[in-house]
This record gives sequence, structure tokens and C-alpha cells, in this order.
Amino acid sequence: MRYLAVFIILICDTLVHGQGISISPSRIFFTGEAGQTVSQPITFSNTSTGTLSFVANLKDWDRDSLGSKRYYATGNNTGSNASWLTLSENTVQLAPGETKVVNLSMTIPDNMATKRQRHSMLFFTQVKEQKAAQANGLHMNVLIEVGIQVYHTPTGLKSGDLEFLAFEDKGAVTIQQGQAARRMEVKVKNTGQINKDAYVRFELTNIATGEETSVDALPIAMLPDSEQWVRVNLPHKLAPGRYLAVAILDAGSQYDLKIAEKEITY
Repeated sequence: MRYLAVFIILICDTLVHGQGISISPSRIFFTGEAGQTVSQPITFSNTSTGTLSFVANLKDWDRDSLGSKRYYATGNNTGSNASWLTLSENTVQLAPGETKVVNLSMTIPDNMATKRQRHSMLFFTQVKEQKAAQANGLHMNVLIEVGIQVYHTPTGLKSGDLEFLAFEDKGAVTIQQGQAARRMEVKVKNTGQINKDAYVRFELTNIATGEETSVDALPIAMLPDSEQWVRVNLPHKLAPGRYLAVAILDAGSQYDLKIAEKEITY
């Protein structure tokens, strides 16, 4: 009999729920100064009918040119804070219906070479196998791995801004299941020393008729002093003509909206 272990990795910006477990928060921001030890609780709640067990491990990470996370063993990223972190418990076991709090502590070195925002990823991986479920002739043990982003932000860092660097029309592309789309890309830069969340909204207007076509907004998350491309697939089957494509960069009320425009022809 074959067995297949499936890991579900949950890394998000809100309370994490999955397979009868909730873990909060999903992002932790420490602001202590050199030489201080600061801590924050992490709350686990088991809403399932079985016992759940998790083990902790740390990894370094950054983002590629499209904003996707890349993971590394700790010590391989100069912007890491993983070596500063300790947990009150490295193994967490919860009985059915139990809620437990684990403290995450950060001891900030006295001799930081540079004053910069640093980050790591704290993973909790389920180690108790759940009841096997039959699927396509396989017995599947569904396990969960939850990632929590951990930041250290010393005081005095410049918030900077988000700005457009480029707006490109990539033309027709083939996407999933052979469907066609018109692809646009914008390049965004975070000029600040802290991470930022934002939305890129796109508007498409037929210049001749004034008809507008709605395009879903895309969330982005950017590390300090970084650049990344944001891709959007516009509807491919539109009436022939000239269109004004507008990209709007919205990083929240504390920042001004940024706008980029490009005329395209279908």
C-alpha cells in the first residue's frame, strides 16, 4: 500500500486557520533597541477533535523579481534576525479544544553593524499524522506547515515611498488551460527602509467610446529597498481599438497615490 504525505503551507497576513488549527498573529514586528530582549505571544487554538502537535524551525527568506518568497537555511541571508530568536517551547502539543500561548523572544545584539530592518520566517510543522484518507488509491496523511513572518524594525528608519519605475505591454500570452490574455507589467520600487504592503489597481478605457473594463486589484508586499514586477492579465477578447491602460499604486492613506499610464491597441 502506498502512502503520500501532503504538506499544506499557510503563509498569510491575517489569522491562520486550517485543518482545525488557528495560529495568531501571522506577522510579528519587534521594535526593541540594541541590547534589549523583547517578546510577543503566539496563540494556538485546536478546534479539531484530535490532538495536534507542531515543531518549530526557522528559515531565512527574501523575494524574487516577481515578489514570490524564496527560502534559505538560517545564516545565509545578511538581513536575517533568526539567530536572535528563542521560543518558550519548540514543540507545541494541543488537546482537542485546547488553546495554548507560546512566547517568542528576540534578543537584539549590542553590536549591530548596520541599522536596518531584518526578517526571518518562523515555521510550525505538524508532526502528528492525521487519520489516513483514501484518495485515488493512495492513503494521504495531510500535514500542515504554518509560516509566521518575524521582523525587527529599529527606530529611526526612513519610511520612504513606493513608486513606479516602468510600465510595459507584453502583448498576447497563453495562460492556464490554453486561454489567451493581454499581459501588462509594472515595475515597483520601495525606496524606504521598512517593508510595505500595497495594492496595484488597473483601469482600462476604450479611448473612442469611453467604455471601461474592470480589472482585479493585485496585492503586493515589498521588502525594504527592493524592486519587483507586478503582472496583470487583461481580458484578451475586447473590441478592436485604442485603449488607455492606467495603473494605480495604493500603499494606504499615509502615502500619495502613484499613477502610470500607457496607450495600447487591440
